[in-house]
Amino acid sequence: MAIEFVTIPFSHYCEKARWALDRVGVTYIEHGHLPIFSRLATKRMGAGNTVPAVVADGKIVADSTAIVAWADARRPGALLPTDANERAAALALEDTFDEQLGPATRRWAYYYLLPNKAVMRNVTANGVPTWQARTFRMFRPLAAGAIKRGLKIDTAGAERSRQKIETVFAQVNALLADGRRFLVGTSFSVADLAFASLAAPILVPPQQKFGMAGPQIYAGEARAAVEAWRATPAGQFALRMFATER
Repeated sequence: MAIEFVTIPFSHYCEKARWALDRVGVTYIEHGHLPIFSRLATKRMGAGNTVPAVVADGKIVADSTAIVAWADARRPGALLPTDANERAAALALEDTFDEQLGPATRRWAYYYLLPNKAVMRNVTANGVPTWQARTFRMFRPLAAGAIKRGLKIDTAGAERSRQKIETVFAQVNALLADGRRFLVGTSFSVADLAFASLAAPILVPPQQKFGMAGPQIYAGEARAAVEAWRATPAGQFALRMFATER
């Protein structure tokens, strides 16, 4: 039986949860909404404002981290290492990526993409009800302003986010320096999934959907930064995870 899966389709946190569900073979019906509208959907299902959220076995599971854990429980060891030490290491990395990398890539990407009407039209028109996409286009300046205020998107914020991205990428580069194939242990885990999915807004892998596939969505200095991040060991690792594990 398919579960109900509520998302903001282009959200990298929703991609993290989506990847986890796909990884363990869970069948789901995805209900995509644009920001704000997603809150109406999650409140109706009793999940508050949290996206992504699933309804499964009569229970509500909200937040990407909780969904990853729920998915792993369906197929133990698929995402969370069975070795206690490796599990702790993987969860610690997931927490770092959730708290540091995810917010930074989101703010940095929005800073450069919100002014691009064509890109935003393409991104917001995919996987959501037509009326929501039309409403966003009609009230684009107001919606963009609300996003900027809510996420504190400005020049200073983008620079702080760039620095956080550099810090996390340096950490991952250091882990990969010994030639390991995965961040923890010898198989794919939540650490790899979380890093790749939450880095996606600034790496734009071709496997990504919803109008955000390829660095060409950026221009000028932003495009140069994206190309530089893609060329790092961490960037190459994340792109490989999408290519071979997604």
